[in-house]
Amino acid sequence: MGTARVTALPRNGRRAPKARKSDLLIWREALWGLDWLSLRLSPVFAGHGVPHGDGSPVVLVPGFLTTDAYLVEMYFWLRRIGYDPYVSGIGVNAGCIDKLVDRLEQTVEKVHTDTGRPVRIVGHSLGGFLARKLALRRPDLVSQIISLGSPIQALEAHPALMAAARVIRSTAVHRQRLNEEDGPASAYVSDCDCVAEHCVPSPPASVRRAALYSRDDGVIDWRNCMEPEPDLNFEVGGTHVGLVFNPRVYRLLAELLAQATVEARELTAA
Repeated sequence: MGTARVTALPRNGRRAPKARKSDLLIWREALWGLDWLSLRLSPVFAGHGVPHGDGSPVVLVPGFLTTDAYLVEMYFWLRRIGYDPYVSGIGVNAGCIDKLVDRLEQTVEKVHTDTGRPVRIVGHSLGGFLARKLALRRPDLVSQIISLGSPIQALEAHPALMAAARVIRSTAVHRQRLNEEDGPASAYVSDCDCVAEHCVPSPPASVRRAALYSRDDGVIDWRNCMEPEPDLNFEVGGTHVGLVFNPRVYRLLAELLAQATVEARELTAA
C-alpha cells in the first residue's frame, strides 16, 4: 500500500496543568464497550480515510494487569494499514517495573535485529510508561513512542489499582520468601525499589513522542497523561480502557505514525 498524504494534526496549544488528585469516576470504565462499538462502525477500522504505512515495525505494550491479548484489534488494524505489528512479549504487566522493561527490551531488540529498522512503540496505560523507560535506556532501538492514557508525569492511578499493585507486590514477596528457587515469584524481588521512581525524564529528541489522553479517564488523572511539551498532547474522548478501541485514537495513530515517517525521510534527505 502507498503512503497517503498526511493531513495537519490538531494541536490543543494548552500547557498541561499541574497534576493533582482528582475524583476519578472509575464506574465510567463500564462504558468501554461503546468505544469498541464505535470503532467497529467507523470506516477507520477498515483503514479508510487514514494514511497508510511503510511497513515499519510497531510494538504494542499492554496496560497494568493485562496481557498482549486485548490489543489484538489494534494489532490487525496496524497490519491492515501497512505496518508490521508485534506484541510486547512481557506476559502479565504486573510486578517489578525494571524487569518488565528488561523483557520489553528483549522483544524490541529482536524486532530491530530481524527487521533492520528502528522500532515504534505504542503503549497503553502502564505500557506507555514502560515504553518511555525503554526509549530513555535504548534510544538506538526506538524511533517513536505513542502513549495512550499513560501515567507520564507520576506513576499514580485510581486508588483501587494502586491497592491492587500493593497486594500483588506483597503477595509475590511473601511467595518468594517461602520459595527461594527461581520461578514466577522471582520476577518480584523483595528489595525492588523501581516503583519509587515516580516519573521518567523525556527520551532524547531522536525519539518522537506523542501522548493521547481523555478527560473522561476513570483510571488515571488526565493531567498525569500529558507530555511536558503542549504540542505533543492530543485530547480524545472515551474511557481509559476504551483507548485501545477508540476510533479517534486510531485515526490519530495513523496520522502520527505517518507524520513521523515523513519527518524521518525529510531529515535523511537533508
